[in-house]
Amino acid sequence: ILSSLHILPSLFPLLSVHFAPFSSQIYFLLDPCSGRVEIYYNDTWGTICDDSWDMSDAHVVCRQLGCGVALKVMDSSHFGKGSGSIWLDELSCFGNESYLGECPSLHWGQHDCSHKEDAGVICSESLDLRLVSDDYDCAGWLEVFHNGTWGSVCSNLMDINTVSVICRHLSCGNKGYLDLHSNHRNLPIKWVDKINCQGQEPSLWHCPSQPWNQASCFEDQEAYITSCPEAAEVSLRGGETPCSGRVEIWHDGSWGTVCDDSWDLAEANVVCQQLGCGNGTIWLDEVQCRGKETSLWDCPAEPWGQNDCKHDEDAGVVCSGESDLELRLVNGNKCEGRVEVLYQGKWGTVCSIGWDEKDAAVVCKQLGCGSLVKAHQNAHFGAGSGPIWLSDVACSGQESTFWDCGHRGWGQHSCPHRWDVGVTCLRFVQLVGGDGPCSGRVEVNSGGEWATVCNWKFTHSTANVICAELGCGVAVSVLNGTHFGRGNGQIWAKEFQCKEDESHLQFCPTVPIPQGVCSHNMDVGVICSRKIQKMLVNGSSRCEGRVEIQVSGVWGTLCDSHWDLSDANVLCRHLNCGLAMKPPEEVYFGEGSVQILADTFYCSGTESHLWDCPVTVLGASSCSRRKVASVICSGNQIQVSPFNDSQSDQAKVPVLFSENGQLRLVNGGRDPCSGRVEIYYNDTWGTICDDSWDMSDAHVVCRQLGCGVALKVMDSSHFGKGSGSIWLDELSCFGNESYLGECPSLHWGQHDCSHKEDAGVICSESLDLRLVSDDYDCAGWLEVFHNGTWGSVCSNLMDINTVSVICRHLSCGNKGYLDFHSNHRNLPIKWVDKINCQGQEPSLWHCPSQPWNQASCFEDQEAYITCEDKLQLRGGETPCSGRVEIWHDGSWGTVCDDSWDLAEANVVCQQLGCGSALASLEGAAFGSGNGTIWLDEVQCRGKETSLWDCPAEPWGQNDCKHDEDAGVVCSGIWGKKKTSGISVSGYGESLYESMYEEINYDLTENEEDLLSNPGKCILCSPSLALPAYEH
Repeated sequence: ILSSLHILPSLFPLLSVHFAPFSSQIYFLLDPCSGRVEIYYNDTWGTICDDSWDMSDAHVVCRQLGCGVALKVMDSSHFGKGSGSIWLDELSCFGNESYLGECPSLHWGQHDCSHKEDAGVICSESLDLRLVSDDYDCAGWLEVFHNGTWGSVCSNLMDINTVSVICRHLSCGNKGYLDLHSNHRNLPIKWVDKINCQGQEPSLWHCPSQPWNQASCFEDQEAYITSCPEAAEVSLRGGETPCSGRVEIWHDGSWGTVCDDSWDLAEANVVCQQLGCGNGTIWLDEVQCRGKETSLWDCPAEPWGQNDCKHDEDAGVVCSGESDLELRLVNGNKCEGRVEVLYQGKWGTVCSIGWDEKDAAVVCKQLGCGSLVKAHQNAHFGAGSGPIWLSDVACSGQESTFWDCGHRGWGQHSCPHRWDVGVTCLRFVQLVGGDGPCSGRVEVNSGGEWATVCNWKFTHSTANVICAELGCGVAVSVLNGTHFGRGNGQIWAKEFQCKEDESHLQFCPTVPIPQGVCSHNMDVGVICSRKIQKMLVNGSSRCEGRVEIQVSGVWGTLCDSHWDLSDANVLCRHLNCGLAMKPPEEVYFGEGSVQILADTFYCSGTESHLWDCPVTVLGASSCSRRKVASVICSGNQIQVSPFNDSQSDQAKVPVLFSENGQLRLVNGGRDPCSGRVEIYYNDTWGTICDDSWDMSDAHVVCRQLGCGVALKVMDSSHFGKGSGSIWLDELSCFGNESYLGECPSLHWGQHDCSHKEDAGVICSESLDLRLVSDDYDCAGWLEVFHNGTWGSVCSNLMDINTVSVICRHLSCGNKGYLDFHSNHRNLPIKWVDKINCQGQEPSLWHCPSQPWNQASCFEDQEAYITCEDKLQLRGGETPCSGRVEIWHDGSWGTVCDDSWDLAEANVVCQQLGCGSALASLEGAAFGSGNGTIWLDEVQCRGKETSLWDCPAEPWGQNDCKHDEDAGVVCSGIWGKKKTSGISVSGYGESLYESMYEEINYDLTENEEDLLSNPGKCILCSPSLALPAYEH
């Protein structure tokens, strides 16, 4: 081993931490003490691979650069991929070296890495600046990051020149002002005071001030900055030269345009004079994005204004728009072959550099081909032709489309077609022997062969995971024995222990089944909800009659509440009977003879099965045997009304739909009666522009969907921007139409809108659910939104199954309990009572109850629910150690270890009632998790009551993989946290917070001891004794 290492010369070549190569001269960046590490060798800057990169190596880098000590090591090209050589790999510093050249390493240029493994560091002298506000990017409390902690900046002696430098530093324009807020705040650390800039400095770091001091000023002297108060900054965009283009103005923290009303040569002349015509600065050079950043400012680049360019090198971009992108597999079958992408109208291939199973998994998922994959390289399915569109693809595995993954850039590669990639997609689970894909004997893929699953301890939760993975709804029945026939061949030798938060069966925990227990006489079967039988009764053919549905072997007649043409169309299509011929209210085939089902369907009309439609049962009124759903279908000949497409370009005439039911509301959460309005035309869903969008139009939408009347019209893409076509604009409904197709509108696809103008609506049948509490997200009084008003939910007959569904519905875990409060409250409306869930329903809307009633119960019967914490530790040897996992948006996921240290670990431990943190562990110390990585860059101060109170990247946004999952080891000395929380003395808060950075490094060095010896006391010395807390 020693022979493969060498000691670099003690006179080490130039070392730098930066975002792009620069010479050895002294050079100031916005932060010279954090970034990608690069070294100068053989007349070339190169990077260091992150293999074995740890705090010991990082300490030496920070020491050599005069940047203090290392706060955090950054791997996986956190600061962007470098270019050129990778000079060093497998560095093995002890941490006390003065120069990196004293550390053992492999030979220069010897490595097995790519630039996506470039190492980085954040040193203790690292600086950062931000404005903190709930509403604005370029206005807020001014904070500086120093010595690993954010603190306030004081306002004494701060003048207009200093504020100008601050605004430019933050890319918030050239001017601003100091805002004297009447509402003061009081951060515990106020880092610096009496900053005195001349106004020309390139960044705030160049301005003199008083020395760093944690108590630099009083509470009412913290600085609040507002940028660009009056003097607007102007730019021209979209023209062929710097002196032509669309006029844009920077104001109130953002760029905007100027309307052309009264715009003439006089105004144009002022703009030209103000711009000096073509003498503008080239602000950015050597921009190196990874492709996943949310803005250009997040990408590494040369310092602002530093470049070696002229304006004839100004950058431009041509965007494809996702509607132009397609994916396919070639030279195989639907789920196996060479990967090809359609971009700019041409099919092209993908290069195998960086290609792995996570990349292949996204392809398989997007194509609907399952999740078990094999990634092929080197033209396994033959070499393609034409463009090679993508290279260095870097998927996390959670992306919904292949083009959401990071990559080098469209058409950017250095590959021949003999490196084209391919995939083989396989389902892990299937149902066999039933009459379709949603019922049958359970079989799993075991090394390429299908094996049956034994009914040994097979749970309904496991069946639910199978049905969800197969797109078959929920499990309605688990059948033991050989209901679907005996299998042959292998029998799966493990027991699945699914919790229902897993997205795929292969992600469920397993334990071995005792040998000899199972045989093919015990093969288990499952029936999913989409296997539910439907038939039409009492008609003259199988395509007309009263609607009856069989669930778990029991037949019921469907109530006609909200039963409309959209629902009827879906049922007719599913029965292979064409489309509905008449509105359901005009059809009757006699009373039902079996139990009446109160399920209310909200179909758009394009679903394949009735159970693909949103459905509610909660609050449904009782139904008489005469009020039953019926339908007359067209048979196999589909009746289509013609489109009237003969109007002139500007005329408005009624638009006729081929099926009047093809309308849906999107992005309203679990609520089928609120969301972005989308309409189906030409085999594609598209949106409606909000020009002239008003209550009359919205009433028709709600009426057509069976959602009552409109409560509120929503414009400006309130429910998110749609994609694809904008089908309708300038709708002019009177409000009494039955279908949107009866309203005048411009031609299909004729509009002057963008998707930021997509129309939405909230209807009176809209439902929402919440827990109301001053202190907690997942505990409080249960309220439901119905008929435009919030009201209480009553607790009579509510059991553990119902509470479980409520907690899952609210993304608050899988369990909870009904809390009997002595302090009652008395909302004027108490909407619903006697909710009776079975426990497996996907939402509360699927549970039966008494009908909606504003006075459903008495004051002392309102429900107060406490759900289990949305936080758990897994993979540890005790309940108080393990990988940190979070329940969010209906599934468990992990936390990335970027910025993860003792402060964050302590918040987790306290939230779980596990005492204080002994260690914060990185690098998937308790094994890699699965599912979504929910949080990244969590930055707690240590005294927050829950992890949700800590600043972090937006939910689900990260640049991490599961080998970066964060973990903790807690002391485990406290019991389970009570709802009332833990009171912490003010002295304890400040002392505890001030200790984190001091002890975090010592703990990191002892992480392995902690893992192997959970009882070992690392903090027992008097100097590291934890403060006594009240509890």
